[in-house]
Amino acid sequence: MQLLGKAVTERPENVSVHHIIGQVENHETLAAADHILVRAAKQDTPSVIHGLLIALPNFMDQHPELGKSAFTTLIRIGLNLVGRDVYVAKFPERVIEDSSSVLIQGIKRLEDIHREYGNAAVDNLLADMSSVNNGDSLPAYIAETIKESQDYRKPSRFIEEFGRVSRDMVYWKMVEGSLCKFGNDYARGLETLRHLGFSQVSTNPVLAAKAFDEDKNLVSGLMREISKNPAWKADPRAHAHEMVMAGTLLALWPNLEVFRPLAVLANNLDYMVSFQLNPNVADDAKASLEDARRAYALACEHLTAYDRSLGIESPGKVAPNIVFKVAASSEAAREVTLQLNASGIGTNNTVTFAVSQEVPLMIDALVGKARAISAGRPVTRTYMTNMGGRFVSHLREEEAKRILLEVASRKGETDANRIIIRLAEKLKVPSSELVRVEQAADISQKADIVCAFKNMKSLTHEGFLEAALHAGLSKKQVEDLEIDLRKAGTLVARKVYLLYYDNGNHEKWLNWLEKEHKLKRAEAVSVLDSMDILPASKRVPEDTLDTLASINMCNTEFPNHAKAVQVYSETDTFDLKTFREAALRGSEPGFVRRLSSITDFVKGYESTLRINEEVDKTHAVFPTQLGGMEASEWINFGPVKKTMAEFKGAYDAFLERCVELVGAVDR
Repeated sequence: MQLLGKAVTERPENVSVHHIIGQVENHETLAAADHILVRAAKQDTPSVIHGLLIALPNFMDQHPELGKSAFTTLIRIGLNLVGRDVYVAKFPERVIEDSSSVLIQGIKRLEDIHREYGNAAVDNLLADMSSVNNGDSLPAYIAETIKESQDYRKPSRFIEEFGRVSRDMVYWKMVEGSLCKFGNDYARGLETLRHLGFSQVSTNPVLAAKAFDEDKNLVSGLMREISKNPAWKADPRAHAHEMVMAGTLLALWPNLEVFRPLAVLANNLDYMVSFQLNPNVADDAKASLEDARRAYALACEHLTAYDRSLGIESPGKVAPNIVFKVAASSEAAREVTLQLNASGIGTNNTVTFAVSQEVPLMIDALVGKARAISAGRPVTRTYMTNMGGRFVSHLREEEAKRILLEVASRKGETDANRIIIRLAEKLKVPSSELVRVEQAADISQKADIVCAFKNMKSLTHEGFLEAALHAGLSKKQVEDLEIDLRKAGTLVARKVYLLYYDNGNHEKWLNWLEKEHKLKRAEAVSVLDSMDILPASKRVPEDTLDTLASINMCNTEFPNHAKAVQVYSETDTFDLKTFREAALRGSEPGFVRRLSSITDFVKGYESTLRINEEVDKTHAVFPTQLGGMEASEWINFGPVKKTMAEFKGAYDAFLERCVELVGAVDR
């Protein structure tokens, strides 16, 4: 990989020093720091850092307004060196050690002279980490741990402490030990997580809107975009969807940039950013494809420019490290998945809870990738999301409602209503929700409100245990039901994973790709092995730990969930070794047998005759029963309906916010 900028006769390390300082002047401190990752030469990295440290004192004297940016760049270089980034970039261990030593010693000299700049840079980075998900996140947890050390505001000390704390994180240990890959299911906090080894990021309309709440720079950025588009200002309602796409991309640009150097090094076989397509047109394949191609073109333009900032010669040569989240609410998802992958553009299927959604969509992705390779197009890492946590929440809500209806059957409507109101009060349901409960037409509607996941996280809440007594259920029976329900999402993820990536089945899918799609063995491997199962929407730490697998599995984590996994790992009884290859443990028949009394679990866990016939062509082993859903039934599946309603509501609310911003621009 060659560098932009200087004449070929100049020494490479001097070219790099000039490039880094140029990016500091442009306020591109991330690109400046990440330049060391994309350089073809690695052995001379200590010389590059030494040259930079020699040049910076004079630079800061001439540009005092850039003093904080200069220190931010040095710190970010340091975090690359103490993080997992340099291992991805294949730095030799001796080079890492020498580079770190040169950097830390040089920073110590600089920070004594320019303490104000150094402290400000550290404070800014810590504040950003601490703000992720309003402080309830793994980046915030790391920030608070660093603050416990002495002199943490000194850049040299901050780098050293970040490295020490990171190595103590369970995610570092899992990535280092090849237990699994991990992603960030949020629009912010990725830079910290990249240093821990995270290699995927996704978001949705709900989370993109939250990013705008947390980062006011996104709001001002969208206002600048609006000001540059007279048509948007003239008729904002007519261009509202364009503004939503622009706003969502603004929230994703920082993530694309954070991952870009590693994505380039991995040739897009990791470090992909998932962009959620408009949920309001999810059932329209043509409109979804048009949206995806428009966003892809914008990403090409943005990343070509960013490649120049990184100092890569052939900017834009590596395709955008973006894939598109395709909501599996109807059969249109199958067409979109097939077409995008055939174009060499990856997908991340979402709103997926069921074996009968995930298996056919995986086949569509594989067929699309096979067509791409046959046409000479590269393939990228693509994903099959398993929204296991949302599936569990749906089943819990339905079981809670069933139990409360049994209360009504035994006690009568009047007593059941009183019991539900008492439950709502014990759950501390907001007053606005209590009004809705009182106004609801029947027990079923009241139960839907009170037992929604946002109000009740577990059947073992004392208020629900008390209510369940009136249905003839003991505390033990309810607790056992809760334990079973928590396994439902994991069971679906494992079943899909084993179908494709169990050792015996993996070979059979490769044979199928070779025979049916006329691929060579290496091409078939490229198609099959460039897909990951993506367990998501976790509720408890075990949702991650029980789906660990060393290949083709990437657990994507909410910020608060990642923190919960870390805290769980710090308990005395935790033993990480017991979770290695947990995804290969399969169905756990006792759980499946008990859960199969629940209609929607069967819909989510079992297959269909049509799917079985498709799988039979590969000769893969697929132990399953009938009872799953045809694609035409997806839209009416409970968790699909709930999730699509939430996503559409968030999208529409963000749309209204964009329209309102037009007025703010005019003011």
